[in-house]
Amino acid sequence: MDTRVLICLLFSGVCFTSAGLDKYVLVEEDKTWYEAQEYCRSRNGDLASVTNMEDLNQLSDMTAVQSWIGLNDFNRKTMDLYPNSWRWSTQTRSRSGYMNFKSGEPNNLSGREECVKTGTDGTWSDYNCSALYHFVCFSGSSNTKTYHLIEQTLSWESAKSYCRTNYTDLAMIENEEENQKVLSNITTSAWIGLFRVPWTFSDGTNSSFRHWWGWEPNNLYNGQLCASVYGGGFTDKRCTRTFPFICSAKIGRKYSRIKIMIESNLDLTNHNTKDNILLQLSASLTRAGRTDFNLSWSAPPEKLDPAGLNDDNH
Repeated sequence: MDTRVLICLLFSGVCFTSAGLDKYVLVEEDKTWYEAQEYCRSRNGDLASVTNMEDLNQLSDMTAVQSWIGLNDFNRKTMDLYPNSWRWSTQTRSRSGYMNFKSGEPNNLSGREECVKTGTDGTWSDYNCSALYHFVCFSGSSNTKTYHLIEQTLSWESAKSYCRTNYTDLAMIENEEENQKVLSNITTSAWIGLFRVPWTFSDGTNSSFRHWWGWEPNNLYNGQLCASVYGGGFTDKRCTRTFPFICSAKIGRKYSRIKIMIESNLDLTNHNTKDNILLQLSASLTRAGRTDFNLSWSAPPEKLDPAGLNDDNH
């Protein structure tokens, strides 16, 4: 069956106006995270991204009340079904295909489980990366793996460093046959190379800066996917709560939008297919001398069930 899809290409050019030099704008209206994002984007901006302590101090000076920023963890909501959240340590930019989580996992207990261990039954669980466990390394190539159980107890990061020094990397498991090979090597729970990419900014800012309060993120009631700033630190909250919010000011940026209709027999729900289409479009635009563009597939995040909207008072 033919599939049609509409792709929008967004070209930008900077117009240096006085308004464009302001980095942030505080909006003192109570909105949900989704409404706040829509408001910021309707004005050619986005919810605020924070890349360093200077940014955070500026935000803290702007507001004394809890306010939404762009940081979110939407991938977690479907992280057992949508593999973009999960990567192997040896291929940090590639998605994971095969996964074998046990029932009820991954659950991101207490909001801090971003690494994966395998159990003695061959099923996987997400766990706090700082916990100490035995671990499984592999040697050889991605096509000819040999697995090695290391009976030292290390954190996930330390285990990864050990494997990279002495073997190839932490265990990469791409099918059931390989999972059974790992299972035959272990007698207790052990780290493998799978980890989750958590908490990203809605405007696509590639920054690893995080300044959570000591008890955050805690994923209270298993539904806190959006972040606010308060008192000089980040907190995770239900996205359906209402707060003031801070936009990244891009009023001085001008955009041109081009729409392209594609008809194809390909499965456009497949991530690899969509990535290949974007790569081909990007290459064509670059050959044509355009560099000021951004290509992406986007869909509005599925809104959380508003039930329990006020069950989080922290």
